[in-house]
Parts: sequence; C-alpha cells; structure tokens
Amino acid sequence: MENLNENNKVPAADKYAGAVITWLLVPLLSAVFISLTYNSNVWLDEAFTASLVRTDMAGVISRSMQDTLPPLYNIILKLTTDAFGYTIPVMKLTSVVPMILTLILGASVVRKRFGAPTACIFMLAVTVMPQMLFFGLEIRMYSLGFLFATASAVFAYEIICKPCKINWCLFTLSSVLAGYSHHFAFVTVGFIYLFLLIYACMGLKKNDENTDKDTPEDLDAEKPDLKQEEHPVKIKDFLICLLATFILYLPCLLVTIKQFLSVSGYFSMPEITMSVFIKYCRYPYTVGLTILSALLITLCGFLLMRTFIRKEKTIHDVYPLYCFAVFYLVLLFGTAISKVMTANIFVDRYLFFSLGLIWFFFAVEAGKLKKIFIYFIILFEITVGIFSYVQAFSSEYAPGSDETIRWLKQNVSPGDSLYTLEEYEELAYCLTFYDPNLKNFETLEGAADAAGDNNIWLAVLEGYDKTDEYNGYMDEIDEKGYSREYVGAFRFDRYMFRMYRLVK
Repeated sequence: MENLNENNKVPAADKYAGAVITWLLVPLLSAVFISLTYNSNVWLDEAFTASLVRTDMAGVISRSMQDTLPPLYNIILKLTTDAFGYTIPVMKLTSVVPMILTLILGASVVRKRFGAPTACIFMLAVTVMPQMLFFGLEIRMYSLGFLFATASAVFAYEIICKPCKINWCLFTLSSVLAGYSHHFAFVTVGFIYLFLLIYACMGLKKNDENTDKDTPEDLDAEKPDLKQEEHPVKIKDFLICLLATFILYLPCLLVTIKQFLSVSGYFSMPEITMSVFIKYCRYPYTVGLTILSALLITLCGFLLMRTFIRKEKTIHDVYPLYCFAVFYLVLLFGTAISKVMTANIFVDRYLFFSLGLIWFFFAVEAGKLKKIFIYFIILFEITVGIFSYVQAFSSEYAPGSDETIRWLKQNVSPGDSLYTLEEYEELAYCLTFYDPNLKNFETLEGAADAAGDNNIWLAVLEGYDKTDEYNGYMDEIDEKGYSREYVGAFRFDRYMFRMYRLVK
C-alpha cells in the first residue's frame, strides 16, 4: 500500500493496490453500520426527532423553531421519510449516510494526501472506535455534524498543503454545514478557524521578516521549489473565507437566536463536576472493556509522546496534534459555558463531533510508523471493533420493542389517553411515537378529561416506584376513585415499564 509519509516513493503497483484495498473498505465498513439499522428500538431523543418530522414540511420547520437546535437534520429526515417511508430503519439509515460519506472522505482525500495505510486506519477508527456505532446511526443530527466537522478539519489541512480556491470553498462549505447541523459541531470547526488564523498571521509575520532581509541579489536568484509546509495561508484568503462563512451561516444564526428567545425552557444536563469532567476526558477511549480502554489510551499516549519528542516539527506535525487538542478545547469551552449559563446545555455526546479530529491525528501519526506497527494497530482496531459491534448489536436489537408495538396496536384506540410516571419523558415520547393514537398528558386530570369514555393507560418506568414522588401519585389516583388494572410488563431499547389501565 502507498504511504505518502514516506516521501511518496511507492511503486505504482503498490499505489494501485492500496487504492483498491481502501475503496473496498468503504462498502465493507458501510455494511457494519447498515447491519445495525433494521430494528424498532428508539430512545427518548430519537422518538422526539422522529415525532417532530411526522407532519408536513411546514410543520417540520415550525416544530424545529420551537427546539434549540438547527433544523437541517430534521429537514433531511423529512425528505428521506417522504421518499422511502416513515419507518425506523429508514430514519436510522438516514443517519448512517453521513458516516458512509466520512468513509468516502477517508478513501479519497485522506488516502491521496497520506497514503492507504493512514486512510485505512482512519476509516476503521471512525467506524469501530468508542461511540461511533452508537451515535453514527442514532436518529439525531450527530452523524451529520460529525461528517461536516471532520471534513472541515481535513480540508483545512488541504488548505495548508495547497491553498487553492477549491480547498477554501470545500472548507468553508463543510464548516457552515457543521453549523447548520449542531451548535457544538460549529464550536468544533471554530477552533479550526482559530488555527488557520494563527497560521496565517505567523506566515504574514514570516513574510515581513523575509522582506526586510531581502537583497537585490536574493530577488534575482532563482527560487527553489517550495515544500508543502512553506506554502503560506494568506490572511486575505482567510478573511474572505471568514466573511463567506458569516454570510452563509447568518440565516442559521438568526434562526438560533429566535429559537432561544422563543423557547419556553431548556432541558438542563447534569452538572459538570470534577468527576464528570474527568469522565468526559476519557470519553473517546471508553471501549467498555477495561483492558481495551487501557490499551487505547496507551496507544494514543504513545503517538502523542512520539509527536512531542520529534526534534524538527513542521506544520504537518503541529496541525494533527492541534486536531487532537480540539476535543479538549471543546470540552473546556462547553464546561465554561455551562458555568456561565443558568442551565447546563452541555453533555458528553456533544463531544462526538470532535472525535473525528482525534482519529485524524491518530491515523496520521500511526501511518508514519513501520509496517509491522501499522499492522498491529489495524489488528487492534479490528479487536476494538468486534467488541464495539457486539455492544451496539445488543443495544440496537434489544428484545421487546416489537412486542410492545404489537400490544399497542392491538389494544390502543383513537382517543385513548396516556399518563406516565417517570423522571423525564422517556415513555411519554416513545410510546406516543410507537402508536400515535395515544396522546400523553402531564396530569391525571388532563388525561381523564381528554379520554372521556376511552381508556386511560398508566405507564410506570422501572425504578420510579422506588421514589417518594411515586407514592404521592398513587395517592392521587386512589383519591380520584381509580383502580389499577395490571396489563403487563414491557420493554424496548433501554427502558422497562409496567402498563396499567385505570378503571373508575
């Protein structure tokens, strides 16, 4: 396989073989994602998004405006469900497509720049590393933001190597679309912009110093061919890019401002304590098996140390290292914002968008190793992938969802009311998504008034019956003259619950 980190001195036959192997990985790794989509399990956030697009396009836009996240994913999801059917597999496949496009980015741009070994390591990483198989197919905007944030980082490196118009355009477009996907995907690319600004300013200073030292003899001398790292990023080009980004992102910015002004409240995430912060720091390496997590941290630490102790560092060393740091810069930014705001709006899954940058660094540095070490790393990735896939498969194909849906269709009638007892709104969103004949009500009185002669279904999430609030709700049910007729225990995704019919 070719390896451009070795001065590009690779026979044409090896380059061809490397390209073939890399492109063969695209359908193979795509199949890994796709194989996890044919199920009916959803959790709270997925049910919320899926229910949001169960209307016409005008309704999707209107409902998105009542949320606090950009509407791009919702619009795409509406288009795909209209085209291919409103089913859970179609929705999950919609989320898988950006991950497949990320694989294509690796097989094309990353391979051409760094060689097949680096591309293969990168493609495997964005498939099998922690969190990838979970958020890569979730019915949310995570995979979309991941694609554009990762593409922004890759095209920024292309600018560093070759600051032509096409690379600037691809970088700008990727960055803007990251902003249209999720706020923290935009924060991620914001740190890439910061690097380009610093690099452009350093190049400008270097050019000024060179101008002061130039002599007529120097100017007349034949100029040598420039190396990649000597191509400066012009501050003028960066400012044009920044202006274009602002203009293109402005509609989304106006929508975001309107959303935050009109939204009645925001779901507050858990407070970021020191223990939570440390947990977030480990987020990219938490495989689920201690020995694999320890080996992954050790391997990343080795690559970091190898980069740090390299005597002569070029921009090709510094930029991938900075990409690794972006994850922690986003973490610090999210933590700081959470401390400033009255409600914490930051949670670990918002770090998913910057994980692609960690694995970009990982692949670039690993690709510089000797072949025997490269083969070891690929074998290690496959080992992690097997464990990750088993975990993801168990989660996606958790038993019970089909039985729950079947029971709802057989027993729920139009006009029936749902009253849920739970800490958040897991059952309220998921059960009404599974069967739109159900309408959830926040209070028993509201459910009773709406049901009339129809059924009132009471769903109690497992574990909630051990809370103090539960006893109070039971007392209210008794005081209003209702008895509970036990129907059965059900489960889907990560939830288990008991269903009752309230009888007066």
